[in-house]
Parts: sequence; C-alpha cells; structure tokens
Amino acid sequence: MRNLSISIRRAQPSDLEALYKIEVECFHEDAFPRQYIRQFIEKPYFITLVALINNEVIGFIAGSMETFYGKSAGHIYSIDVRPEYRGMGVGSHLLEATEKELKRDGAEICYLEARTDNIVALNLYLKHNYKVVEQLRNYYGIGRNGMRLMKSLVTE
Repeated sequence: MRNLSISIRRAQPSDLEALYKIEVECFHEDAFPRQYIRQFIEKPYFITLVALINNEVIGFIAGSMETFYGKSAGHIYSIDVRPEYRGMGVGSHLLEATEKELKRDGAEICYLEARTDNIVALNLYLKHNYKVVEQLRNYYGIGRNGMRLMKSLVTE
C-alpha cells in the first residue's frame, strides 16, 4: 500500500457534483438524493468534510449535532470513500476529524446507522469503538436490516 497524503477540509458548494457522484458510486439505489447532499454542504448545522489526495475529492462524511438518548450527540449520516481508495485509512481519517469537531461542539456521544450486510463499514465503526445499541428491522427497506451504533465522545 502506498503512503497517501490525505488532507481533510470542509465541503464547499463547488464540491456538490463530486460528492453526489461518490455517494451514488458507494450506495447505488440507496444513495442520498443530490438535494440532500446540497443540504449537507450548505446548511450550517451539518458538518460535512471531504478527504482529498492531490486536491482531488476521494471521499466525504456528513454529520450533524442532535439530541439522542437525552444527550448532545453527533449523528453521522454518510461516510463515502471512492472504491479505489478504500482500505487506505480514508474513512478513519474522516471519522476521526468529524468526531473531533463534534466533541468541540459539545457532543457527548456519536451515533450512526449501517446495513447489517455492510461488513466493511461495521468493521470500521467497531475499530473506532462504536458499539451496537439497536437492531433496525427493515430500516433500509423490506428485508434490508440495519444496526445503530454509538460511541461515547467523553473521556471517563
């Protein structure tokens, strides 16, 4: 594996088409619509970061601050990495950078959802100390179950 120089920055309106293309490439028929991606970029309550190599967008993450289980929480909506860059730490970089921003904004916990058959994503979250807190029957459509995972962002 080559040593990649990954940089992370806030998403900008000019990133919309690249982010939408990556979303469709990653999630196909389950992809968020372009308008949702636009909101992830433009609405101030979203934290949307992009990963770049040589100024090329290779992935992104979108999350926001919410209340969950009565706590100030970060909610990750999507982590997308172009297939040719998977397994190189891009998702970890994006997740860590977002958790840092959420923590700075006062989040006590962070949570997200993933399909039960998305083993790569589940392994990423488990590696970052997320724990399964809920099974989500038919969350992604009939017969397509999900899991909700959560992590504490406060140090004991």
